[in-house]
Amino acid sequence: MWFLLIANFFSVPHNGTSSVRNGKDTSRTSAGKTAGSIERSTLLRVACDKGMFTCRYDLIRRENEKHTLSLLHSRRLFPYGQRRVVAYAGMMYDADGKPRIGEMISRLEDLGVSCYSYLIDSHSREELSALPEFCELASRAGIEVWVVLVPPTEEPPLSPRSKDGVRYPPYGLDYLQWAKEISRISRKHHNLTLLMIDDFLYNTDLFTHNYVKGVYTNLKRENRNLLFGVTIYDDQLGARREIQPYLPYVDAVEWGYQHNARISPNYGISAASLASDIKHFVNMFPNALLIPCLYFTPHSSWSREATPSYLEEAMSIAYRQTGVVLVFRTPFRNTVHYELVKKFCKQHLSVHRR
Repeated sequence: MWFLLIANFFSVPHNGTSSVRNGKDTSRTSAGKTAGSIERSTLLRVACDKGMFTCRYDLIRRENEKHTLSLLHSRRLFPYGQRRVVAYAGMMYDADGKPRIGEMISRLEDLGVSCYSYLIDSHSREELSALPEFCELASRAGIEVWVVLVPPTEEPPLSPRSKDGVRYPPYGLDYLQWAKEISRISRKHHNLTLLMIDDFLYNTDLFTHNYVKGVYTNLKRENRNLLFGVTIYDDQLGARREIQPYLPYVDAVEWGYQHNARISPNYGISAASLASDIKHFVNMFPNALLIPCLYFTPHSSWSREATPSYLEEAMSIAYRQTGVVLVFRTPFRNTVHYELVKKFCKQHLSVHRR
């Protein structure tokens, strides 16, 4: 059995019965208050080889060369503390659309990442069906799993295999049902810790305040420990007014750094602006897990490859200031990007492994 011992932490063994009952933590603090009454605390479940534990942690303060950031992050300690290198998507598929999950797990293990962002997209029915097995294999490998849903603007084309005319089966654009089902899966697979919705602010016609509140409620009703997050972009830094109504329902925020080449002419060359961008996002989302998304490959708004020196600089800044690096997308073996990520994980994550 292993334990993570930090000042102000305590753990309560979980042997099939949690100390959290009826939505409230029955354990007491030194002040005699329940955990539910402490704003700067979050209940987490920590996996180890002897079972599950419920823990509390308080406000984290971290200093770096340029900023002192007060971070209250709804973070899970599974199993590498508060540090994560996340590989995004990159799944391979059989001819019938079934994900090659064993092959993916092997690749992630060799790469050395601590978390995988599981995209449900063009093979959505098969991807959802394979999710429990993927989580099980990932758990054995010590890998955390995040699930990403595409929004209406990214809804995939109708599959030739579709029998019901739904473009994003099985639930289409019913994110209330998606949240309920994925949260249900997370109750059994505790390494599934976060549900994300991509391109959030581009889809507020559907994602109104009340609709997102419903998604959040459905998710927490099934598993109050599962986190809910959204993806936005660095060109939306000024959208504080639009974001404000959603803050109570957002546990995590991913943003694509230098997503728009038109406003970031040095994209893929210099990451000098990343530190200040992180500071802005901390101010916008003071209580959220912050996830800097770094583009290792070109996409719709990028036409050129990022340089190795840029990627090394960006990974270092993101990891130092937030403890999280999201690699877009999972690189293939025997590539420069693969070796960069593998080296970074070996240098930075190995000290957090069991």
